[in-house]
Amino acid sequence: MVEVDERRFDAEREAGKRRSAAQRAPIYLHYGHTIDAAAWERRHALGLVPDRLPYGLDRLACSGFDVAVRAAPSWARALAARPVRGLTGGFEAPELVREAALRRASDLVVCWDERTGVAASARSRLLGEPPVASGVIWLTEPEAESGARNRAASRMLSRADCLWVNAAAQLDVLARWGVPDARRHFVPMGVDPEFWGSGDAQSEPWLVVGGGNDRHRDHALLVRALSRLRERRRSVRLELASHHPVVAPADLGTRHPRLDHCGMRSLYGRASVVVVAVRHNLHLSGLTTILEAMACGRPVVATATPGMDHYLRPGETGLLVGPDPDAIANAVEELLQEPDRGRELGRRGREVLEDNFTTAHLSAGLAELFGPLCR
Repeated sequence: MVEVDERRFDAEREAGKRRSAAQRAPIYLHYGHTIDAAAWERRHALGLVPDRLPYGLDRLACSGFDVAVRAAPSWARALAARPVRGLTGGFEAPELVREAALRRASDLVVCWDERTGVAASARSRLLGEPPVASGVIWLTEPEAESGARNRAASRMLSRADCLWVNAAAQLDVLARWGVPDARRHFVPMGVDPEFWGSGDAQSEPWLVVGGGNDRHRDHALLVRALSRLRERRRSVRLELASHHPVVAPADLGTRHPRLDHCGMRSLYGRASVVVVAVRHNLHLSGLTTILEAMACGRPVVATATPGMDHYLRPGETGLLVGPDPDAIANAVEELLQEPDRGRELGRRGREVLEDNFTTAHLSAGLAELFGPLCR
């Protein structure tokens, strides 16, 4: 197991605390109902999850922000809110009373994605409410734009004082929503490089790893590709981490319905190649898997979608191919046959990630957006 450098986190946090109270801005961090931030911090202390808060947003404290985190709802409150999420297509209902004083004492409400950002943006129009900054993920997809509920959600979300995306291609969609240039931003995604490291783990020859659960993953395409490759390379094996009910030949490999963060790290560590196969999308489905694999020093083969080459540099840190089983099979075979090249791609991928795509970079980019919004 790779040990988390707690001393470095403490030093960063203390440096932020030393700034005078006049320089610090209170922000209210609103995660969705599935995230219990307090439980996450406890698990982080045990080395079970990356970063002290999901997506490394605890690092905003290093940029002069006092971060208050929305408490997880009780089971009864979460159960009561479920019908609303069902009716709205997954968006969370506005909470007009709960933690209202804490929100109104903040300079800014920060939502990681549109599931909480839609309601927060609508609420921000009320007297005495702070401005809202929200990430946008899947609401920019064409199929999302075609639904009446999602169109209404995008209209509410477009009122936010700041919207950010992890893929530059999404900015054009925000422009169509009427969001002005000054309120729409591209902020590259990042992961925790201390947690996502394979340590001394040795890759297993001919082992291919895939993973992910979002709606744009195309694990069936990955299975077809590796089944074709196995016809000529009987040693190739697949381990797939996903709760999607993917049907694969029994002799091809194993599907893990559920793996925690430590389990995924171990799986990356054993991989010779990590493959991310997705259907066409704008929000870069599979990006987190790619960055985690890069952090573990593993070469990546991914189907190309708009903006993916900003993160995965073809021929330098991995390979981008079309959504074709033969193209995926050939790219995987190429790296499996040349393990030295695969190791070099993985080594370079780790370097590129450390220089550009960590949660420290992510939080610093967000801090630049949030500062002008705080009164």
